[in-house]
Amino acid sequence: MKPQALIFAHSTDHLDALAAISACTGQFESVLRCRNEQELMAALEGKGVDIIFCSARRDHENDLLWLKDLSKRDAWKDIQVMVFTEEYDVDNRVAALELGADDALSFRVARREIEARISTRLRAKTSLSNLRKARADLARMALTDSLTGLCNRAFFDVSLESEAARSARTNTPFSLLLIDVDHFKWINDTYGHQLGDTVLQAIARVLRQTVRKSDMAFRYGGEEFALVLPDTPIPSARILAERVHSEIAELARGYSHFRQPLTVSVGISCASGDLRDPHLLIEQADCALYAAKRNGRNRTEIFHLDSREDFSRSSESKLPLDAPSRMTS
Repeated sequence: MKPQALIFAHSTDHLDALAAISACTGQFESVLRCRNEQELMAALEGKGVDIIFCSARRDHENDLLWLKDLSKRDAWKDIQVMVFTEEYDVDNRVAALELGADDALSFRVARREIEARISTRLRAKTSLSNLRKARADLARMALTDSLTGLCNRAFFDVSLESEAARSARTNTPFSLLLIDVDHFKWINDTYGHQLGDTVLQAIARVLRQTVRKSDMAFRYGGEEFALVLPDTPIPSARILAERVHSEIAELARGYSHFRQPLTVSVGISCASGDLRDPHLLIEQADCALYAAKRNGRNRTEIFHLDSREDFSRSSESKLPLDAPSRMTS
């Protein structure tokens, strides 16, 4: 796709001159015209502007102040700006460069030189965009589990701390769900690690599709996942856990050749706004998860502060009594 240009000038003569300049290379998909700063900012709100051709008038020192706004928005930082002035107006060209323009030259510069400078600026725009994308990809990879595409354990730790602080500040509850795939070791041992990875990827998709936009899903480690649910008390967290059980039961139809159902166990804990140590919430959810495993798997257990052994069941389904005895997870 060809780049998009924008021309900006306060006078019709300068607009026409800039239009001729932008057309000289034949490189642009379209050229937007703006006569004032309001039109310019409105045009920039749209997507796809790669380069701006603008003019500066002599004795109009405010003509270029809008250049400062470009550096304030990440989406605008890579836009290339070429400022044109009258041949004798050196001061404005210097001012343009000092305010952040990428190039400044007079309208009387030879056309071949203008074409070469435009090509240079477009290459710079492409290089900057590619570099920014590469950095974003690296940042995403550092926070993402490569197998499932969910956020990883490192990001979970940071997110839990952040949500605990927000919960304390707003005095609102949030819940943590730890989710463990039942008998996953047996799946790996019986059907191989490749199918085990496929199961983890499928469950990750279920979690991603089940949670709300405000919720966060993580691969906690191995066959264990975590959900952080902002502004969510226990009853709502339990409803979501039941949806997870239901969706995974539907998913399991694709693994009908297994000698037992594909299920998960879930442990839930909740902070009410006075949580001092977020890691305590992990211990509580882990305790509830252990109870779900101990009480038959394929169920949800909820941690209660009044007693570590007092758990409320929200899923009564259990594995068949003839499930292989070597299943331990």
